Amino acid sequence: MFENASLKMKFAIIMIIIGFGANLLVAAVSFYYIQKFKKNELTHEAAMVLYAEKSARDYTSNELRPAVMKATPKFVMQAESATFVALGVAKLIKKFLPHYIYSEPTLSPLNLKNKANPFQQKIIEKFKNNPGIKSLSGYHVFNGRSYFYVMKPVIAKNGCMICHGNPENKSPITQAIVKKYGNTHGWHWKTGQVVGSLSVLVPTKYMDKVALKSSLIIVLAIFILPFLAFIVALFFINKAIIKPIHEMTKLAEDVSMGKSNENFKVKGNDEIGLLAKSFNRLKTSYLKALQMLADKNKDK
Repeated sequence: MFENASLKMKFAIIMIIIGFGANLLVAAVSFYYIQKFKKNELTHEAAMVLYAEKSARDYTSNELRPAVMKATPKFVMQAESATFVALGVAKLIKKFLPHYIYSEPTLSPLNLKNKANPFQQKIIEKFKNNPGIKSLSGYHVFNGRSYFYVMKPVIAKNGCMICHGNPENKSPITQAIVKKYGNTHGWHWKTGQVVGSLSVLVPTKYMDKVALKSSLIIVLAIFILPFLAFIVALFFINKAIIKPIHEMTKLAEDVSMGKSNENFKVKGNDEIGLLAKSFNRLKTSYLKALQMLADKNKDK
């Protein structure tokens, strides 16, 4: 089939195959980098929230809690619990970023509202089994919505033992916590042990829209525009190459059948022009040979 196709059709088929393959490759590479860009942006957004919350926790543990403990023997939850402060800050952030979800899932929390769900438990167990992992991220569907999560491990420190040590401790702080949360959970933490995670969920729908828009633009750029360029290129190829060859073929056929003895018009010094010159020389030789043969037959 391809062997019997016209030169114009062969040009078109070759250009379509090569162009389509190149476009697919460009589309695949573009899609990869769009997804990479989306993930980097989501990671950056999640990191901003995590850094804000971690700063609140560190300030509570290193500055606020020691100052309050010196000022009063009473346990002030709002000033001494890093988790309580961080979650309080998260509520304020949620007013401005309502679709962002910050949490501190814990394997054994004092407040059972902070207990890790099965998905979070798996992530925390990975942190426990692989101490070298500093964070984990990925995509997760929560309440029917797509989110990008970033989680960092929470490692128990000496300061954590004030609220998560032995429930039988008779200190006012310990007894106040036991009275509020009981003595069956959230206790007996060990220093250096992974006990939970800092977690933030960033909604992906906004970045998905950006990625979709970028993908559509790329599709238009690499398929529609090259197609138009292909049509234009085919027009000029037809005019500069196909048509002259077709005209030369028609003239050669007419000359061979005695219908014409015209020369083919040479319009340039390219390959088509050289072929035209060769054709004209061949035609001249052919006509001379015919004349010689006619003269010879006439003499006989």
